[in-house]
Amino acid sequence: MKNRIYASLYLFSLLFIATGCNFNSAYLNREEDKKDAEKVADQFYTLVEKNDLKNLGPLLSNQFKAVTSAQKLNDYLTGTANKLGDIKSKKLDHWETKVIRGSNPAAKYVLYYVVERAKFQAKETVTLTAENDQIKILGYNVNSEGLLK
Repeated sequence: MKNRIYASLYLFSLLFIATGCNFNSAYLNREEDKKDAEKVADQFYTLVEKNDLKNLGPLLSNQFKAVTSAQKLNDYLTGTANKLGDIKSKKLDHWETKVIRGSNPAAKYVLYYVVERAKFQAKETVTLTAENDQIKILGYNVNSEGLLK
């Protein structure tokens, strides 16, 4: 009788421990993750260059949309273009990625671009995240001396 109780307790404990475990694999700065993020960033820049700001919505994460209205984003992008000029070229300067696969998946991608614009050069950062198995833009930042003038 004691053996059955101990066996049951042992199995119950083992089951309890197993359900509390997380099985994840983390990947840092993989080339394939960078390429996946670049595809989304390239789509973003293509729409910005064409001044097709109405079609940016599907590229933006829910978190981005929660804190930035479409009108604010439109004003920001239009103001940037007015002060710095149109995009002539962009070059990926450096990047960082962290992708976690498993029971608690997450992903963060940060792409740093040097962007040549008609009036000034800018350093632009595109931050992306995984949302429903798709990469979406979480943040966009522009740094340039031209914004201070």
